[in-house]
Amino acid sequence: MATRAVHTFTGFPCQHIHHLVFDHDGYPTGAAWRLAAALRETPEPAAFLAAFLRSQPGARPIATPEEAVDADYRYGVELLPGLEAPLQVQCWRRLPGSSAWHSRCGPMALTTFIRRFLPGGPGDGSPFSAAAPADGR
Repeated sequence: MATRAVHTFTGFPCQHIHHLVFDHDGYPTGAAWRLAAALRETPEPAAFLAAFLRSQPGARPIATPEEAVDADYRYGVELLPGLEAPLQVQCWRRLPGSSAWHSRCGPMALTTFIRRFLPGGPGDGSPFSAAAPADGR
């Protein structure tokens, strides 16, 4: 069974709020893999959303998170200029049989989230390696 997730990006230039839905790999490991792929493309925080969109062609934009009524996970990625770690991530989970979101983790630095849920990949053990998500997509 696929695990759907909504990713919401806030505070980025040219697009204050942007929502995307993924139909698979919604678990935190899949989210960490997606976020690491975008970070490998650009370390520039302000350009992170554009890099994420380029690296994730399967993402579908939605107007509001409520459109993904069957999503199991929700991730918030916020650009907070001026912080030492300006990209912050937060994760929520919707428990089976519930319509409410429950905090899973965060907010935390993007790199901390990646290290926590994608603790390295083949070869170098780096959280930014080219490791694929668990289902091989």
